[in-house]
Amino acid sequence: MTAQPREDVAAMLRAGATYRAIREQLGVGHGVIRKTRTTYDIPTPRRLGPRGAELRVATERRYPKVVAMLRAEATTRQITAATGVSAPTLVRIRRILDIPVPARNMRTLRTIPEGLALYVEPYGDGHARWTGPYAGDQPQLCAGGRRHSARREAFRAHHDRPPVGTVQEDCDEPGCIAGAHLTDQTIRDEAQFNAVYHAIFGDTA
Repeated sequence: MTAQPREDVAAMLRAGATYRAIREQLGVGHGVIRKTRTTYDIPTPRRLGPRGAELRVATERRYPKVVAMLRAEATTRQITAATGVSAPTLVRIRRILDIPVPARNMRTLRTIPEGLALYVEPYGDGHARWTGPYAGDQPQLCAGGRRHSARREAFRAHHDRPPVGTVQEDCDEPGCIAGAHLTDQTIRDEAQFNAVYHAIFGDTA
């Protein structure tokens, strides 16, 4: 059955409610919410995470040795060995405090998890945007001296398997790169099968 827009869903969307809140309060599915937003041309609000001076101060207080080593241009391996702080956390600290990457070629040394931690920026209702380089309109991840599809690597990191076919976002945010919001052909085929099955047989005990 094709999803139909609803006035009560539109009202909650206009009030800035998240998809999760609408699903819990009205008992509607994701497709109804998306169809309502599209039909009524309701823009998606941007809900950014914490930023500002408080975050910077808290980071410096929590990781004084790490911050000092980053500013001294120590390598990721050196900092992790000395402090036990993981590479993705180091990337986040560097981003929060605007500490530049050393001039040496970090692109070759960077791993795929480090690249994802560096360029995937979470926001809103579980969404994430890509802040790194692009090739045309496709986000690109440079790691280990090679170029990778950032969308495929984000999918692989979340689902713990390589994607089959094209990777697409399955949410209301164009270009969303959150692993939980990405689908491949296998996931889409399963969703279509389940929809047809329930349409024919309904819910079973």
